[in-house]
Amino acid sequence: MVVKAKFSFSDLVVNGFLWVMSFVFLVPFYITFVNAFKIQKDIVSNPMGIPFARLTLKNLVRNLHSSSFNLAIGYGTSLFLAVATVFLVIIAASACAFVLSRNRKQAGFRYSYLLLLLGLMLPIQVILLPIVKILAAIKLMFTVWGLLLLYLGWYMPFAVFTFVGYIGTISPQLDESAKVDGANEVQVFFRIILPLMGPVLTSVAIYIAVWTWNDFVSPLIILSSSKFYTVTMGIYRAIGQYTQKWDDVFAILLFAIVPLLALFLVLQRQFISGLTAGALKG
Repeated sequence: MVVKAKFSFSDLVVNGFLWVMSFVFLVPFYITFVNAFKIQKDIVSNPMGIPFARLTLKNLVRNLHSSSFNLAIGYGTSLFLAVATVFLVIIAASACAFVLSRNRKQAGFRYSYLLLLLGLMLPIQVILLPIVKILAAIKLMFTVWGLLLLYLGWYMPFAVFTFVGYIGTISPQLDESAKVDGANEVQVFFRIILPLMGPVLTSVAIYIAVWTWNDFVSPLIILSSSKFYTVTMGIYRAIGQYTQKWDDVFAILLFAIVPLLALFLVLQRQFISGLTAGALKG
């Protein structure tokens, strides 16, 4: 028995739209990948073309350690900031969300939660000047630690907001059962609540890692006079005031994209399951 697939007009429209949007989003990846292996002249004359006879690896090799960009420093700084930010935010935000979620009915905790959520309403560019003054006052301006402190404060509201909603779906009876067995609040959190938050922890971790890795404005201002710089700052350094070294720009762009692409390919199943769990829990 042969079953014929039936496609409605709406299915064709949706599939066509998805194909078009996929093409639009893939064009920047194509341009970056192709031009990373081309010389400056070919990039300027035909950025979409592929001159197979003149493709080169010199752009990538030159930017492994150049005067404007050192791959070890760029990768090392960005990787440290991403890993440290994810780890510290996950631990602090999940613990804070546990307390807020279990005490949401109390006025003090409710107002604290609303005050924390105000951080989601302000763009970081608006508060950069006060942050610079605070970091300068505590001697952390132009340091990686100052930038890390900024990320911790900036990503906490998003993480807490996400975790509070998820923890709210976990039955408080689990807490009570553990306390009857002699567990305290800390043990309940680490042994009961935190293991159940696996999907949402993965989703939030991926978001924060990507945001931290791709951030440009904050490192540019806070690390401007430091010997350390991120991958995104390396792209900026390749663009001069009077000349644009597009061969270097696209090579560094490729260096910046590859880790994020690898992260998504490795964790895509956990990422999608986390989004699905969050949608169902919400």
